[in-house]
Amino acid sequence: MTNLTIKHMGELTLTGYSTNISLPTMENVDEVSKQKSAHFGSLAKSGKFGELMAGSRDKIGYAVGTTSSDSLSYFAGANTTTVAEDAEQLVLPANEYVVLTAKGGPSRNLFDQLIRQFFGEILPNHPEFEYKDTYVIEMLLNGNPMDAVVELAVPVKSK
Repeated sequence: MTNLTIKHMGELTLTGYSTNISLPTMENVDEVSKQKSAHFGSLAKSGKFGELMAGSRDKIGYAVGTTSSDSLSYFAGANTTTVAEDAEQLVLPANEYVVLTAKGGPSRNLFDQLIRQFFGEILPNHPEFEYKDTYVIEMLLNGNPMDAVVELAVPVKSK
């Protein structure tokens, strides 16, 4: 089940860890998805993600994918009070976002479904939305990546 809303989100500072992965294309979506899962898996296995979530202000797990000309920076983190020396901070600006929600099933599958839906169906059929920024925000709302409740937030401007 997918719901779409438009909402204003205030500035958000996240603490976490990033990695560079392949730039997503229609041909390599499955491989990019595996690389995203591997990044989260390594952070979970090392205890780093659990440490961030222990100090989470909102109990939401965040991932932010930011595209450049040749790669995707994939940041995994939390809105946390935890200070980790090897972590970095990412500040997301206040903005209007198209927010898609889905639930039931593995989080990675739901996020991939929502990304395809936004870029393949919603954006082409809503000329009033302008996507100028180069990032999307993935949010795991319920802490259960195997039976997930997720949101995908995409910054938009109204034309």
